[in-house]
Amino acid sequence: MLPSAIGAQPRNNYYRYTDDQGTLHITNVRNRPGVWKLWHSLPGSGGDQARYEPRPRPPVDLSGERLHRYDSIIRAAALRYQLPEPFVRAVIHTESNYDPHAVSYAGAMGLMQLMPSAATFLGVTKPFDPYQNVHGGTRYLRLLANKFNGDMVLVLAGYHAGAGAVRKYKGVPPYESTRAYVRAVLRRYYAYERQAQLGSAAARRGPARHIAG
Repeated sequence: MLPSAIGAQPRNNYYRYTDDQGTLHITNVRNRPGVWKLWHSLPGSGGDQARYEPRPRPPVDLSGERLHRYDSIIRAAALRYQLPEPFVRAVIHTESNYDPHAVSYAGAMGLMQLMPSAATFLGVTKPFDPYQNVHGGTRYLRLLANKFNGDMVLVLAGYHAGAGAVRKYKGVPPYESTRAYVRAVLRRYYAYERQAQLGSAAARRGPARHIAG
């Protein structure tokens, strides 16, 4: 994965290329070797017309066997795309509650709720396969982190509403569903982070907003 483009390169464009070894590459830097295909404004998991359904906010529950069914896959994807593991877990928890067969009203699929066009772009041929879905969704989060300079709030807004909406409004779009989604993921992220810290000797840190690139 490549850092954000510098200069006049359009910020909302992505290019994809499959090399001779069959490896899929995605970048927002133009004129890379090979035949890159331009894509615009990948849809977010909330769909084009995200709707808001108010729900109660109970304490974050991190108990239950289902939260650990895909530990090795999540850990590998977070490491590969250099994202905090608690962040990836929080997205999965919020999107599908760890149900690999989940399908939203908008047609988003699997653990990380990939829209069909986003799944195709990310090279996910089996969106209900946990490995493909988690790696594809985490790759998408990495692209958004590159685009928005690691700003966690904007990354989540882009994942739910689409990067185009974040760019249009120059921040979190004024959609109550997206704002509720960002709050829900961040609550779970901090809960997962606290849990991880309790299980290690790491010093207590304050809430972070940026993801290291």
